[in-house]
Amino acid sequence: MTKDELLATLQSIEWNDIEFKEATWAVPKDALSTVSAFANTDGGHLVFGVKQANGKFAVTGVTDADQMQNTFLGQVRDTNKVSVLLPIEPKKHDLPEGIVLAFYVPEATRQQKPVYIDGNPKKAYVRRGGRDDTCTGDELMRFMRDASSIRYDADTLDVDITRCFDDTSVRWYRARFDASNPGKDTAADDTTFLRNWGFLVEQGGVLRPTRAAILVLGSGEYVRQVLPRMVTDIQLYRNASTEYDSTVRWADRLSVEDNLIKAWQAIVEFYYRHSERPFAVDATTLRRDDDPPDYISFREAAINLLIHQDFGDTTRVPVIRFFRDQTEFFNPGDAFASREQLLDPGDKEVRNPSIVNAFRRIGLSDQGGTGVRAIFDGWRKLGYLPPVIENHRAEKSFRLRLCKVKLITEAQLLAQASLGAHLSEHEAAVFAFLVRNGQVDIADIKALTGLTGAQALELAQRLTVQVLTEPLGEAAHTWRLVPHLRTRFANEAAENTREDPAPGTDMGAAGTSDQVTEQVASGHAGLDRSLDRLTEVQWRIVDFADVPRSLAELMAHAGYSQRPHFVAAHMKPLLSGGVLRPTIPDKPRSSQQRYVLTDAGIQLKLLREQAAAKPGDEHGH
Repeated sequence: MTKDELLATLQSIEWNDIEFKEATWAVPKDALSTVSAFANTDGGHLVFGVKQANGKFAVTGVTDADQMQNTFLGQVRDTNKVSVLLPIEPKKHDLPEGIVLAFYVPEATRQQKPVYIDGNPKKAYVRRGGRDDTCTGDELMRFMRDASSIRYDADTLDVDITRCFDDTSVRWYRARFDASNPGKDTAADDTTFLRNWGFLVEQGGVLRPTRAAILVLGSGEYVRQVLPRMVTDIQLYRNASTEYDSTVRWADRLSVEDNLIKAWQAIVEFYYRHSERPFAVDATTLRRDDDPPDYISFREAAINLLIHQDFGDTTRVPVIRFFRDQTEFFNPGDAFASREQLLDPGDKEVRNPSIVNAFRRIGLSDQGGTGVRAIFDGWRKLGYLPPVIENHRAEKSFRLRLCKVKLITEAQLLAQASLGAHLSEHEAAVFAFLVRNGQVDIADIKALTGLTGAQALELAQRLTVQVLTEPLGEAAHTWRLVPHLRTRFANEAAENTREDPAPGTDMGAAGTSDQVTEQVASGHAGLDRSLDRLTEVQWRIVDFADVPRSLAELMAHAGYSQRPHFVAAHMKPLLSGGVLRPTIPDKPRSSQQRYVLTDAGIQLKLLREQAAAKPGDEHGH
């Protein structure tokens, strides 16, 4: 934490990743509780020498900084006080009010959690908001399951292998396996097949099924013994997600308490049943024949929910909720990788490797590391905002939201056109996100573009070079719009509230030249504000100007006979806003002057055509 970052944080509120303590004379008694909480959650900064009063933070300083730092670091390096040795980074800041000590506590590894204090596992904490909460018994068990070197789904079970499998699921799985791996199924019977591929394990001369085998292919009664809760709960609502609460009743619901193969089949059937536009599904693979982007994203998200949940957690149920404006997926069990890592290619550490491999063998789980990327790629092709990931370390849960909200809007295209900067497709997407969200980090850029981390960093730096963005902090890979753009786009909607007069109305303006370019160059007070939307007249101009047109042709097409108002109210904003351009810019009064759409204008017209076609209907739920 740099000095500037510390000063900025003092103006905000205490939250998940920072804890202030007065600590004037000695290390506070509850400091190690905060160390445990940060280590078990997402890491954070513990700051000594800051006092909280009346909701505000004030620097009070520490009296003996060296002794305080040595005492604290000695405590955290004592495994009798903190269960694991954490690489804590100290930083001393000399402020006018006194010396402040900032210690960065990193997140512990999966194998080290839960991190506890005083040699007592019951003294393990997690960070929630601005407080340190003692772990409940269930939370401790979740940490310990994830920390085990033997994965939960690989445990063997002492059950009758002649009765514990669902014959229909096994036949379906073998057929799909043979289609995906020609020539590899050489087993004479189901038992041999299940043994060959790790579903059955020999122990003391006896074959026993793994927990993964029962969850993937088991008969209903055995699945319910292994997992005494629903595999998933699917709910359909007719309203928007913002209208949802516990009193809102679903329009349709499907609760699944069967093996994962049957659960996947039920999910696809539910999705198909409520799709507004019917589609064909291959009976063997359960994939749509055309695999459009909306189904690809849903399919990968649903499979992700099935195979990565914490099956040892019997208190919480995975849920898929369909709303008009988005689809939500909730899973008990957090992802071991960070949001940014999930968007990178390559294998990730997973909670249930045996189940993941079972699905991967038959093509229902794509190659390692591509599932989440496929969700984001599919959603990006639809033009929507990136899916939202909430990976909660404290509650050990994973939420994914597929929001049906367009990233590029008419207002954003107009805003970009007025900048005068040439933005690539990826840069335009990031800029649109910045206008909407205020700031962007590397993970956001990867989500918006599909670029690698290095490429995302280069893109962010290009936007900074174009003086469109500025970095936040010295080390953090986060950017925001430069000040004048933040002000401009914050006020833009309020400034653009004019009504359009009826076509053909003569506003009585003074005469103007036959061409518009010269007027735009000279400028007119009160008419140089940025567009945030087009009038119907301007849309008629845009629809007609895909090839060069004279001013007279544009006027006639728009239904105007008087030039002054047409030029001032419609043509000038389109030209100054970067939607139209003159074909002869250096000779504004040329009789050969024509006007045609810019690249931004072409994109704007395409956006309107796509909206008219309502491509979102295919998404169906």
